[in-house]
Amino acid sequence: MKYASITISGPVASGTTTAAKALAEKFSLPYKSTGAFFRQYMLENNIPLPNKEAVPDDVERQVDAEFTNLLKDSPGVVVDSLYAGYFTRDMPHVLKVLLTCDKEERIKRAIKRSRTHIETAKDVITRDQAHDAKFRKLYANEGFLDP
Repeated sequence: MKYASITISGPVASGTTTAAKALAEKFSLPYKSTGAFFRQYMLENNIPLPNKEAVPDDVERQVDAEFTNLLKDSPGVVVDSLYAGYFTRDMPHVLKVLLTCDKEERIKRAIKRSRTHIETAKDVITRDQAHDAKFRKLYANEGFLDP
């Protein structure tokens, strides 16, 4: 394989976890997910899921740095992370994959995945807005998901 590691980025319910796990299995590489880390952190700290802005900035930066260092120093890993492609833009040994999917399809995917009703599934849009706001606040950057 030409690349040592792979990042899969994309908005909520775009298929990043499915793709990342499949690639990790295909290439026998470890799989890591910032989303899983943050969901666990939010659960342990009683933060409602769509409320990403409630995660302290220092925790967010620390996790971003740890995953960036993992990709920089690791001989091979697949990382599922909304921002991993951005943080590894200067790492030629990392294959960066950006998945895109229109909002209506993502809402359908969220309904199917969560077996929930449309209002709950529309939280994918709320979560996107929270992620975007947090990223701009921390890194003064926007538009990183534009292919």
